[in-house]
Amino acid sequence: SRAGLVSLAAALLLGAPLGVSGQDPGAPAPGDEPVSGLVAFDQHLEALSRQVAPSVVQVISSGYAAGGGALLARARSYGSGAIVDADGWIVTNAHVIEGARTVHVELLRLREPGETGSILRPRSRRLPARVVGADLETDLAVLKVEASNLPALPLGDSDELRQGQLVLAFGSPLGLENSASLGIVSTVARQLTPDSPMIYVQTDASIKPGNSGGPLVDVRGRMMGLNTLIVSQSGGNEGIGFAAPSNIVRAVVSQIRELGRVRRGVIGVRAQTITPKLGDGLGLGVRSGVVLSDIAPGGPAAEAGLRPGDVVLSLDGKPMENARQLDVNVYQHALGDTVALEIVRNGVRQPYTVTVVERPRD
Repeated sequence: SRAGLVSLAAALLLGAPLGVSGQDPGAPAPGDEPVSGLVAFDQHLEALSRQVAPSVVQVISSGYAAGGGALLARARSYGSGAIVDADGWIVTNAHVIEGARTVHVELLRLREPGETGSILRPRSRRLPARVVGADLETDLAVLKVEASNLPALPLGDSDELRQGQLVLAFGSPLGLENSASLGIVSTVARQLTPDSPMIYVQTDASIKPGNSGGPLVDVRGRMMGLNTLIVSQSGGNEGIGFAAPSNIVRAVVSQIRELGRVRRGVIGVRAQTITPKLGDGLGLGVRSGVVLSDIAPGGPAAEAGLRPGDVVLSLDGKPMENARQLDVNVYQHALGDTVALEIVRNGVRQPYTVTVVERPRD
């Protein structure tokens, strides 16, 4: 099984003796004390789960949906969220609270070590939540509850993620709160559609409906992503789940907390990634890179003299390899900043300076 392979790999990495066929004569026999490396790995996962679980909340959204005939019926949906600030700031997915008239969160309480009681967990605490803002492009939303001293989950640097890393997905799959699953990072930057500005961390950790908004955590207990969606032919988990990278989560949460929404910089162009067929068909003279497929009339790029068909070689000295890269590098500039573009037009290289303005609200 996958769990067995993970445990075996952990034992090998930790230098534990193998207590099965071909074992060292001095190793414990089957049925004796378990292999030390596997025990250490198991204890670490248990401690990690206890550490992370109180920072994960269940999000309950209530509203109305079409019922029989022309009537509206009450509707309730469940998702997950992660506490990112001890003063009651919570991040979740925008689709979790879409159409909600009221939103509540369930705060988990675990028993302290040594505290006795039923094997069933203690009752959680339910609080009303206010939707501070939502960003549709990244499918992220920020909630606020009136509480303090909550166990906030630290945000890691998603640029540090590598394929094959162990991660745990926390949340409330199918409404079953306080669930965790183990997997690996399948790939660190997956685009679901060509030229989409949004990328995801792909994982085979089990993610199901209801996990949306829960954290994807590394073995150090840092949130490296926010579980967002799955690709499935059956409707259930098939080992292809996607999480918004923590660096995107951090940027969106920061802007929503400060401004109530996300402000993105643009220069008034539509960029397209050049493929070999596109480059040959348009006679661009290159078979990779970025071409400006459209220029907004009256926008900064038009005023600077850029034209459709210009091939972008670099932005602020950084080579541009695809359209997403150009969009994201412009997003990172403050409004009113200028960017330096080097383009090729009719085989001639030309420099341009363009002002960054705010993208119109969707």
